[in-house]
Amino acid sequence: MLETDRLILKPFLDKDLSIMIEMFQNKDFMAFSPYGALSTEAATRRFLEILEHYKNYNFGKMAIILKETHRIIGYCGFETCEVNGQTEAELGFRLIKSERNKGYIVEASLKLLEDMKNRNFKHVIAFSEENNLPAHNLLNKLGFIKVNSSNFLNMDVIFFRKEL
Repeated sequence: MLETDRLILKPFLDKDLSIMIEMFQNKDFMAFSPYGALSTEAATRRFLEILEHYKNYNFGKMAIILKETHRIIGYCGFETCEVNGQTEAELGFRLIKSERNKGYIVEASLKLLEDMKNRNFKHVIAFSEENNLPAHNLLNKLGFIKVNSSNFLNMDVIFFRKEL
């Protein structure tokens, strides 16, 4: 578990399944996803992937919990992915619409970047759809540098990289 001034970042637990299914089924929450809003079956599968990744790698997507309300408002964290034959740690985040534009993702990401550096990662990546300008701005604010554009997961994306 990690903490910031306003947030608790913790690995997901089995008991979080129902709230995450609800989020994964929400089209606003899943905007800029290659899959869009998920079915119950697909949402359950995605949640189990998040749990499994954390179990296997001891890092992953973390629940973002508001200290003020103790409510899960989204997730932020790193998962491994294959890019051009290399295994990379990729930053990903999603937030419920009502909690956007409050600095929560920057706050959570900065804490998680610090954690990855402490785990001796030398760099991390992120990618975002070409037209997802809010994510590009956020990644720039976090110190990520645009590396290239490509088609990945059937989306036109921009890849970003950050040295740690």
